[in-house]
Amino acid sequence: MFSTAALLPLVAKLGEYLRSAGEQAKRAAASGVSVAPDAIALVLVREMAGWNPTINGREVLDAETRHAGARFLAGIAVNVVVGKKETA
Repeated sequence: MFSTAALLPLVAKLGEYLRSAGEQAKRAAASGVSVAPDAIALVLVREMAGWNPTINGREVLDAETRHAGARFLAGIAVNVVVGKKETA
């Protein structure tokens, strides 16, 4: 399929976006604003707009995958900064 080495640049960049999401969540929490993962994800999608990673020469982000990835990273950031919501 693909080597681990081929994933390293992708994973490194995702780490940068996770850091950005964490910073956004910290700012929102510090200002007393409700920290919404969907709002942070929208910012991340804009940040990711020019990013077109490839693995083995194939582009791996379409619009749906970019949005899903941004929401995933935003959810992680909020859970780390604010804490995971308890569900019944």
